[in-house]
Amino acid sequence: MTKLEGIIYKAFDNFVVFRGYAPIDVLAIVSKKPDAYQRVPNDEHKRDIIRFLDKGEYTYFPELVLAYRGDKLKELISSIQSQDDIDFEAEQYVKGLKVLKERVPYSGYRARHAQLDIDTGVLMRVDGNHRLEPFTSDNDWWWYFVQEKEPDGYSELELNQWKNQKIKGFRDRIGEIIVPFSIVISDIETANKFEASIFNNINFKQLPLKQEKNIQNIYNFLKDSEELGVAHALTMTLIDLVEKEHFKGLEYLTKKGNDDDVFRTACFKIANILIEKKRKIQGKEIVEINDEIEKIRKKMNELDNNLTIQKDSKEKKVSGGRKLPKAELDKLDKNIENIENDIVAKMRLTEKYKIKLGRLENFEKKAENVDAIEIAIQSLRTIYAKMDKDIGNLSLLTTLVYYKLLDESKFNSFVDWILRNGINKIPVNDELPTHDANSLVDLFERVYEAKRKEIFISMHFRDSQSEMIYEKVIQTIEKFNRNKGYDISIIPIRVDQTIKPSAFTIPEEILRAIENSSLIIADLSSGNINVYHEVGYATGIAKAKGIEPPVILLYKTDTESNKDNDIDKFIGFNLRSTSQLRFTTYKELTDELTKRLEVYFEI
Repeated sequence: MTKLEGIIYKAFDNFVVFRGYAPIDVLAIVSKKPDAYQRVPNDEHKRDIIRFLDKGEYTYFPELVLAYRGDKLKELISSIQSQDDIDFEAEQYVKGLKVLKERVPYSGYRARHAQLDIDTGVLMRVDGNHRLEPFTSDNDWWWYFVQEKEPDGYSELELNQWKNQKIKGFRDRIGEIIVPFSIVISDIETANKFEASIFNNINFKQLPLKQEKNIQNIYNFLKDSEELGVAHALTMTLIDLVEKEHFKGLEYLTKKGNDDDVFRTACFKIANILIEKKRKIQGKEIVEINDEIEKIRKKMNELDNNLTIQKDSKEKKVSGGRKLPKAELDKLDKNIENIENDIVAKMRLTEKYKIKLGRLENFEKKAENVDAIEIAIQSLRTIYAKMDKDIGNLSLLTTLVYYKLLDESKFNSFVDWILRNGINKIPVNDELPTHDANSLVDLFERVYEAKRKEIFISMHFRDSQSEMIYEKVIQTIEKFNRNKGYDISIIPIRVDQTIKPSAFTIPEEILRAIENSSLIIADLSSGNINVYHEVGYATGIAKAKGIEPPVILLYKTDTESNKDNDIDKFIGFNLRSTSQLRFTTYKELTDELTKRLEVYFEI
């Protein structure tokens, strides 16, 4: 049971307000989030609240608004507004409420001192939920703010005790901060509707201050405050560059000196998305990639050991001039080849992850580097020149800067996408604090993900001609990467080393590879049944998503398998009506495949 103290009186003649002060963690304990109208703040938002409370010369926010319910609200209002110097049994109206007997100076009304004894989680959070949510998080979440070096020589139990002690010290210090609160007491029969109405009145029936004016005030009065965080400092620095006319001529980053100015908002949006994305990269993406690299390293160690065992086994069997049956020798060689190919595949995957990791780490360095940000912004002049007068809005500007710093290849794809889809022709500027460029980033990422630059190659590999087709496909993709600045990956799973010739099911590894690929290149030249299985599976996935099957079908017209057959009869009936890249020479293959890649990957 928790006791809150404050003053109580009626308000607007139809409800009662209990107002007071209490430690913020106490208010978090006795209240809960109503799922009907409150959002769950993300971890970064919650961390911002704790950073704000931990530091800050100007730490303050308006009172928290909570809600409580009573059985007989009208009788409570009648008793509270009485001018008699008496106390009364408030418990009969509202559980846990005690209104004290006292004389308080008044002029037409008299607020009374009161106490409220309540259990955990009985108050509903109407306004300020995001400020209270951090105090419902567990110790693992709070450890982020401690991050002291762990002492050596401790047992696991001792280490946990040490961590919990450090966390408790920090958490208690923040949780003891006194904050103002108001508890609106409503009638229990109409409480749900009443509380939602209060939430609506607080959050939506106000004229929001334009962000430009808000940032102008901060720039004028709090520009040099170190307590407002990294995004604030970066915003102020970018505004300084605008004031010095570094970006003169760029529409949203040029000072006009009138009500049309939005350059402060533009600087804030740029700084905000860069810091936000950097934190996400540090807290999640880099960790996940390193975990994947470590998993692959362990798997490669297993494969290396297995390869040694297989080679030793072969050496023992053929030592001393022994002659093994060809079938047994072929089986040994095939096992060794399979392992070696698997190792190569893991090496390629590791390299792919390392390239991505390098890009993310490079963005980390640039995200707060003013020189790098200025270079990125200046480079947009050529992009805006292509757009002529249709330069889009602030979200587009912000997103362009973000992708320019993140990944040149993805930046080029983004520019091509906005021009193809007319995103730059959306002129409405989003100047309110609640709107940012993340919605545009999320939209493009979904499009980009739908055409993930990974290709699965499905074909027969048991003859020299098939091997040659495979090599030409690989060479074409690699050349395409170099010429276009793309980073298309080839998923190197060889069907002949994974599926038995008579199999009618596809192994899980290949299913995952197909699902994770944006494009399937399938060679029908040999008539291999497994190729048809894989094309069918990819087609089924595409139809389930309501999109065209992302498949390029290859067919060499003069192979040993099909040279004496009618082409249309040789190709399975289910694919005869599907477009195929038919070729006789390998030059025809590479030229036509390049054209199809250009069509497919131009987002």
